[in-house]
Amino acid sequence: MPVDARARDAARARGRDDLDAWVAAVSGGAATPRARVISTADAEVLRTALAGRDGGEPMSVGEVALAVDTGRELAGRAAARGVHVVVATAANGASDAAAEVLSDALAAPGGHGPLGALRRLGDAPIAVLCGVALGAGEHGLGCVCDGPAAAAGAAVAAAIEPDLGPRLLLRDAGAVLGRLERA
Repeated sequence: MPVDARARDAARARGRDDLDAWVAAVSGGAATPRARVISTADAEVLRTALAGRDGGEPMSVGEVALAVDTGRELAGRAAARGVHVVVATAANGASDAAAEVLSDALAAPGGHGPLGALRRLGDAPIAVLCGVALGAGEHGLGCVCDGPAAAAGAAVAAAIEPDLGPRLLLRDAGAVLGRLERA
């Protein structure tokens, strides 16, 4: 779903900064944009079916699908609650090393494609965060990617859906959440 260029341009015309213009674009110019933090701690599947899938051996195709679909569902629930912006973040830094390796692989030419790279080099939390980014795009939300794992997940999502880019923002969550109503 494309961002609202008219709302973005109107925010800029009112002298708003780039962050406020991005929020206006992804929220459709909502008077009181609402945000929700989605942490990998919210993904029960990481404590049950995918417990222990935080690095090491490659994930199966089914495990990647389950993790990505979980993230998409979390974003969908946020949209159903009237949220305009989700903040995707990992519960801890356990995925940071996998995020770095995955990001490097995505930037290199060739390879196995974004989902193949995620399956081989990523981990289940990064796959959930990829799903959050994809789900944000599917539901017309903005997605702030807070931290290396969320950035890597968003990079996979953007490689799958190139039109998703304008809805993604790589930034510290604190700066964004200070400007939005928490849902």
